[in-house]
Amino acid sequence: MAGKNYVHQLDAKNRMRIPAKLREEIGEGYSVTVGAGGCLYVYSKEQTEEVKASLKNINAYRDKQLKAARFILYNLWEAEEDNQGRILLPENLRKFAKIEKNVVVFKGPNCVEIWSEEVWNEYFADVNFEELADAIDSLKDD
Repeated sequence: MAGKNYVHQLDAKNRMRIPAKLREEIGEGYSVTVGAGGCLYVYSKEQTEEVKASLKNINAYRDKQLKAARFILYNLWEAEEDNQGRILLPENLRKFAKIEKNVVVFKGPNCVEIWSEEVWNEYFADVNFEELADAIDSLKDD
C-alpha cells in the first residue's frame, strides 16, 4: 500500500499505533531509528538485520561513516507493543523527529516512516515538480 499515509496522535504517555495494514507488512520484532529528512524509519526484523550488516562494512577510520553508524545504531530501538498494539516512542527519537503530538505514518519507498505532522508539512511545503522529475529521471536505467 505504497503512498498511503495515516495521521495519528501520541497519547499522554507518548504511545502510538502503527496502522494494522502497515504492521502486517513489517511483521513482529520491528525496530525504529532515525531517518532522512527528519523522520523515523520503521524497519522489519529482516531490514534491521540488513542495516546492521551494512554498517559493519564501514571504514572504522572514516569519521563520517563511523559517526553515521554510531548515530543510527545508538538510536535503534526495538519496538515493544503493549496489549493494545501501541508502541512507546522513546524521548531521543521523539526529539530527533520533533514529534510532540500529531504524527504521520507513511509507507515510504524502503520502509514505514513516522513523521511529525508539522515536519511532514514543512518538508513538502516547497515542492518543485521539475526537481522531482529530475530526481526520478536519475533513477531510470539508461
